[in-house]
Amino acid sequence: EYEYVTHYVTAGGNAPQATYVPEQPAPVQESQPAPVVVKKPKKNPAPQPTYVAAPEPEQKEEPATTQEEAPAATQPSSGSGSSNLDSDQQKALDLHNEARKAVGNGPLTWDDSLASGAQEWADHLAQIGTLEHSQGEDGENLYMGSGSNPFASAVEAFLSEKSQYNGEAISGSNYMSFGHYTQCVWKSTTKVGMAVAKDSSGASWVVARYQKPGNMIGDKPY
Repeated sequence: EYEYVTHYVTAGGNAPQATYVPEQPAPVQESQPAPVVVKKPKKNPAPQPTYVAAPEPEQKEEPATTQEEAPAATQPSSGSGSSNLDSDQQKALDLHNEARKAVGNGPLTWDDSLASGAQEWADHLAQIGTLEHSQGEDGENLYMGSGSNPFASAVEAFLSEKSQYNGEAISGSNYMSFGHYTQCVWKSTTKVGMAVAKDSSGASWVVARYQKPGNMIGDKPY
């Protein structure tokens, strides 16, 4: 399309040629594409990890005191006597059984197999010079001292802890002051075997082992 413009002039002049001014077309705007909005997927938070606490393993009482007369956890023995025991061994067995009878539990008998294993460990303790539990399957009490009757002296030391025990169930930490006593009188223990070894200074290292072992977590000795 064109736009026409007419000019008028007075007489005597030449009439101008009509001129035209082309109509300026409106600028064509290129349409900009609408921005593409990409929606980011919503992230779900990772679940918090969970854990299952492992059950506390049953522990057997194994306190090892390091005093001069230091009792440590014990092993069972049953019966009131054995023809093969010397006087000190027999006294140690009798002391166990008197204490057990006082709380209504049956007697222990002496077990040579337990005593044999105890001897190996007693020899080891005398060599290393420290009370250290064997971590075996048996209940175990340890003692170090001097004197002519090491077995009886050891059991007397174990049983002296009775004054510290008030009838509570065994927990993971409370037995350290009375665990030797509770092993000696433990209801399911039926056998005991003991051994002694002397070190170069003449001190006696006593190992007492018990089956079944006592001081089970959550249980009581009688």
